[in-house]
Amino acid sequence: MRQNLTNGMFRIFQILAVVCFCFANASCEDPETTDSTEFMIYYPGVTDIGPSMNFTLDAPTYIGGQPSGFTIVGVKLDGEPYETECFTIKENGTVEIQNTGELPVGLYTISISCTSNGHHYTFSDIISINMMKPVPDGITVEPAELVVDYADVVSEDSEAELPTAQVTTDGNHVSISKYLIASVTKEGVKVEDCDFFNINASTGEISIVRGESNIQPGKYVLNLKLTTAIVGEESEEGIFENALTINVTSRPLGLTYTPNSVRIEKGYAFESVAPVLSGSLEGLNYAIKSVSLEGAQVSINPTTGVISLAKESSLEIDDVCNISVSVTNQYGTAEFDNVYTFTIIDFIEPITQFAYDNAEVSQSTAFDIAPSVCDGGEVMYSFVNLDSKLSDLQIDPLTGVISAKKGNSIPLGTYTVTVLAKNIKSELSATFSLTVKENPNYFTYVSWGNNLGLEPAKDYASQFRATTKAEFESFSFDVVDTDLGDNATNVEYTIDTESSSTPSAVSIDKNTGKFTVRAGKGWKNGKVIMVVINTTAGKGTSEEVTVKTPIFFDCSVSMNEGVIVRYTPFVMQVNPRTGGVSATPEIIGVTDMSKFLMDYRRTFDYYNLNGPEEHLKGQPSVGSSFMESVWKAYFEAIGKGNNPGARAPMSYYDNIGKLNIPLGYVDATNNLAVKINANKWLNNYGYANGVMIGQMTFVTNGSTTDLQNVSGDKGIFPLAIWFDTRF
Repeated sequence: MRQNLTNGMFRIFQILAVVCFCFANASCEDPETTDSTEFMIYYPGVTDIGPSMNFTLDAPTYIGGQPSGFTIVGVKLDGEPYETECFTIKENGTVEIQNTGELPVGLYTISISCTSNGHHYTFSDIISINMMKPVPDGITVEPAELVVDYADVVSEDSEAELPTAQVTTDGNHVSISKYLIASVTKEGVKVEDCDFFNINASTGEISIVRGESNIQPGKYVLNLKLTTAIVGEESEEGIFENALTINVTSRPLGLTYTPNSVRIEKGYAFESVAPVLSGSLEGLNYAIKSVSLEGAQVSINPTTGVISLAKESSLEIDDVCNISVSVTNQYGTAEFDNVYTFTIIDFIEPITQFAYDNAEVSQSTAFDIAPSVCDGGEVMYSFVNLDSKLSDLQIDPLTGVISAKKGNSIPLGTYTVTVLAKNIKSELSATFSLTVKENPNYFTYVSWGNNLGLEPAKDYASQFRATTKAEFESFSFDVVDTDLGDNATNVEYTIDTESSSTPSAVSIDKNTGKFTVRAGKGWKNGKVIMVVINTTAGKGTSEEVTVKTPIFFDCSVSMNEGVIVRYTPFVMQVNPRTGGVSATPEIIGVTDMSKFLMDYRRTFDYYNLNGPEEHLKGQPSVGSSFMESVWKAYFEAIGKGNNPGARAPMSYYDNIGKLNIPLGYVDATNNLAVKINANKWLNNYGYANGVMIGQMTFVTNGSTTDLQNVSGDKGIFPLAIWFDTRF
């Protein structure tokens, strides 16, 4: 077992660690069965840590059926097998990294196995952990702590100067050539998206980004990754743990009890749940501001915020008592009116019987399971130690009805489900067996391939480029890949007119799925268009399964002055949780790229595929549409009223200096690749699962000092952005 590498080899591994994502080279083996189902898991890229650092790596995202039963099957250090107990994995794929003080430096790769849809998979070297040396002595950050007011950070209009910190060296024995933020934690928990802090890669100045809506009050600790060189030695990367603390301070901003009301039988005592406070936690104190009914013996724990009603309370039957709370911390006091309610009733029946019947359901179908018997009043229901494979199950806390939506990813098998029924007087638990049987009509994807040479075809959207209208109208393609089984019944292909951008562009054979472009119905110069196909198996039965598949066409011709813009692939598949970057476009017909400017400008259309029903399609100007909600979120983040006709939420040039705030943009610093920012494409109903096609405009004689002409009439739609949390 190797404990050390030469400096040369170590630097090679570090370079690889920085430029490679671990999943790009992951292999997927299936030692027990052969499974044609599209399935892949994705962990983040290389994780940089230092000696003694503890770390939690979140469960992976995935494509296909929900994975479970994760185990570590091997660990390597710089390519050689290595035995350690510092890496452990939970049932859901969360990786804990602990007790690392004695681990040698180097690149650790972890191989894991898991199951999905009854099949077993092994992923070799799927996780990469870069254990780095600490930076040399003599490096400090001055000051070691920044204190900043939350209101000054989130307000674009604040005139307060935000503090900065500087990485410095003690003397001339060590130099620093590159500065990066390795990770950020808040109250001991890793912050996944921390664009609200920035470090200058060449100077080492650490700053706070003004106007960042994602930041919350609290203490943030920054770990830095520095490239250093000691006099007489070669440079190398090191980790600077706990380099800087940034305390974002605020008076109490919000107070939430969940649930925030309860019905109580007269003569019984009661305690609420502890609340969640938004604001600084230093010097925290809770107090009752007011009680709506005199004589109610209501108190609050000044430390935890738990509200109590005394058994001897004078409240009478049918009384409704609202409690308002005052919260003080080191930075101020805030009052929260009517945050909790007690309602007094005459009698609550204790629970004496509670049961569910055993249930059998079919894979991927919707179902409801109600208690077969339950008495008692004011009962609350909850799962007890629910199997992680059953995460798609929901329980109504008021009725005890257990349900799953159509298209759920619960794997085949028999599971034991335990539910607790509880009220103020008693509690009972009930256990039953849930069997998920095979659905012969279950499938997950259909692919028509592409004519761009993208392989394997099923990993890309079905997409076809035509350079003339005649070529486009000659297109006719069969299904080239699907996991639809031979036992599926009543299979039918239809065009989804509601979700398509140009539903009349093609006709489809309802029995075979072969589509044919219709003459004169779809071609749009310089535009990507989309037709969505509904593939249904088991049509008309309780085991019916429908999969929506978009097919995209790029009508790629020169637009104005002979310019052609081609992204390949021209469908950007992106997870809205993590964001991403598209391919770099090929620009044809431009002689001086320094004068070529391109930006998103107008006509932002969104089409819902498999997202929440509340994600209505349409442009930002359509009331209650999904696009209206994300447009509003952008303008709220910059402290302005919503402007549904504005380009700013998708513009690069409108957001220079605050590029972490927009939904996305054409990145002028990255050869016009499109950047989608993480956790922007969502609202109260959930993440986007659909397609956005927006218009870009360009100029060939532009200047970054005069950007008005970027909004000219040279409009193109060269890229479709397809959102799905499985990507």
